[in-house]
Amino acid sequence: MSHRGEAAALEIDLSVGQIDKKQNDPKLYETYLGGKGIGTKLLWDKVPPETAPLSPENLLIFTTCLLTGTPAPTANRACISYKSPQINLFSYSYLGGFWPAELRHAGYDTVVISGKSPSPIYLWVDNDNVEIRDASRLWGKDTRETQKALREELRNDKVQIVCIGPAGENMVHMASLEHGTNHSASRTGIGAVMGSKNLKAIAVHGTKDVHIAMPTEFMEVCEHILKRSEGIKKWFDIERWCHDYVQPACDTACFGNEDEMPPGSEFENYAEINKDYLARSPSRDPACYNCSVSCPKLQVSLPERTHFYPMCMSFAFSFACKIPDLAFTLECYELCVRYGLDLVSTAKALAFAIDLYQRGILTKEDTDRLHLEYGNKELAFILIDKIARRDGIGNVLADGVYTAAKVIGKGAEEHAHLVKGLDLSPDFKRLKPSSAVFIATSDRADLHGCTCATLPYTWGDRREVLKDGWWLYPKEFEKYLESDPELMGWEGAAELTYYTEHVRGLVDLAGVCWWWAGFWPYTVIKIDAIIALIRYATRMDIDEAGAIKIAERVRTLHQANNVRLGLRRKHDTIPAKLFRDEPTRHQKEMGLIKLEPKEFNKQLDKYYELRGWNSEGIPTKETLDKLDLGYVRHDLERRGIL
Repeated sequence: MSHRGEAAALEIDLSVGQIDKKQNDPKLYETYLGGKGIGTKLLWDKVPPETAPLSPENLLIFTTCLLTGTPAPTANRACISYKSPQINLFSYSYLGGFWPAELRHAGYDTVVISGKSPSPIYLWVDNDNVEIRDASRLWGKDTRETQKALREELRNDKVQIVCIGPAGENMVHMASLEHGTNHSASRTGIGAVMGSKNLKAIAVHGTKDVHIAMPTEFMEVCEHILKRSEGIKKWFDIERWCHDYVQPACDTACFGNEDEMPPGSEFENYAEINKDYLARSPSRDPACYNCSVSCPKLQVSLPERTHFYPMCMSFAFSFACKIPDLAFTLECYELCVRYGLDLVSTAKALAFAIDLYQRGILTKEDTDRLHLEYGNKELAFILIDKIARRDGIGNVLADGVYTAAKVIGKGAEEHAHLVKGLDLSPDFKRLKPSSAVFIATSDRADLHGCTCATLPYTWGDRREVLKDGWWLYPKEFEKYLESDPELMGWEGAAELTYYTEHVRGLVDLAGVCWWWAGFWPYTVIKIDAIIALIRYATRMDIDEAGAIKIAERVRTLHQANNVRLGLRRKHDTIPAKLFRDEPTRHQKEMGLIKLEPKEFNKQLDKYYELRGWNSEGIPTKETLDKLDLGYVRHDLERRGIL
């Protein structure tokens, strides 16, 4: 692991203002690689399951990934691990942009933050110089204001900053961490954990090299990957994006909290309605570190805002509030960025509240005299502000739909459609079987890392993808395409999910972006390329079997962490509504079938069998020993779980 030898770990106790620098243990990286692997191991070792998410004892663990900061295309990720206040499970969130690579170039790959500062502070990491600085003047500023103020204070335009906004300061359970041009670590409440520690921001500047063990071989693989990248570039045109992603999503979206798209709805022509906003000549081409594709170049021209870069879920508020106006949903997105809010959970909170009001479960006495209705733009802006500031009804919604439903009562929980306490993205009301299994078993209860096998139904004949050599999966999976070219049935759902998680795990541990590694049909970085990059960067003696074993080890350790919190089979499911509802006319035309609980449970059994977990989703003793997790087995035995 020679390229890791120069990187160090920072351990910072904010309660006493202590900063310690420690050298990394090479064995730790050989066993867990990096990113989520290291974060998950540190959570197991240092955060007992009874720890309260917003207590000083909860850790905030920033871990760069194995290839982050190297010349590997799109290797720009960091993972942040913590116990989540939103879902009360051990969780994580990934961050792209430039901050993770900057941390590596400053000489660090891990930052472990504990305790709670008595007053607002920020961290300043400038190569070997690490300081805790006063952030009182930054408290209350939004994320864009905070980054601008810090660059002025530090007199360095190249400094990379992650920060929270007012939502994180107020410990809103769905608060996010924001960075640069709309880069975000958003899901499951990382911003609330950061706010609970009175930590406003982490600013980093680094000028050190990241050593590559075998540079000639490493660069050859990088060149091979870059030559394959042309296939994916054609997707990054805003007009095509709207027609090929947003418009099909309208056919399956959950409009409001529960409704399907009504016949004759304006959403049937969403892309056409909003064509005047589409900008075909971006003024610049922003991208994450070392990326030649640049997904943020999907530029939209809005009134009085000429440089707006929507991301894939920035359309959530159109669906949630039933407003087919691109300018509206992007203004909501901008508010979320500034306040530091996860836009998916925020959009779902708005839809949930309006739905309950329409049903009479919420009244004006509950909503600060507001009349909650779909189609009202100003109401959406007001509710986002109230959530960020924990004002009135916003204080109830600020803890997320799961907790809000319990607080509201009166049958509200029946209308909270969640997976493990987390909201599904609004553009998925109807899932195909492989997507249902993937989401139900996901270690973060959402579509993170969902690849072409589990994406929805709009990408054409998979046989063409296979013929052109772009498909992610190995040859033995071709049989599923032969019988079902669009992978719309139950056959192979568990196997596809299992293999997808292997690749996803390696992508996450390596720090490569999912856009390139199978999120679209055009898989630029395949598993063999990831393994080659790892081997040449570190001189590790690793093959596909060894790499998959590491991915399995990390996935199983994450599961065991949450098994200690009570996670069981009953939690590995999708909202009951998705089993009840028949596909709409639009959905049937796309080939979607009704999701049957019996078939779903068969696939869940198969998934557990492949994973080496028992029928309750608990890793077996044999599996733990096989994955060199004997310390986990002993702990679960001591607790009476095994």
